Amino acid sequence: MSYEIVTASLDTKDKSGRLDVRFGPDIKTIVVSRRALLSVASPPRATEFRLLQYVDTFCQIAARRLGIMSGDTVLIRANDVREWRCAWQSSPAPVPMREARPRLDDAMFP
Repeated sequence: MSYEIVTASLDTKDKSGRLDVRFGPDIKTIVVSRRALLSVASPPRATEFRLLQYVDTFCQIAARRLGIMSGDTVLIRANDVREWRCAWQSSPAPVPMREARPRLDDAMFP
């Protein structure tokens, strides 16, 4: 699902993030809890920089959740980040292609 970030801000009092994101024609609000911000990377930080650094991650989590729920607000908690991280780490890595080499017996005997 494609998305466009409209606004991003951090509530300095409770250290939670707020993202207004356009998913197609609709604008949804994503609230990122303080613990989700702390869980997304190491060392743990609940800062505006961390929110902006991982804004795509939070939008991907929200997009997946919007597929199974309705409403205009999505709350992302630490468990959501942990589930995303486990799914991301368990996805198969692309296998590098080997360069085609001639077989030794073909190269030695024309």
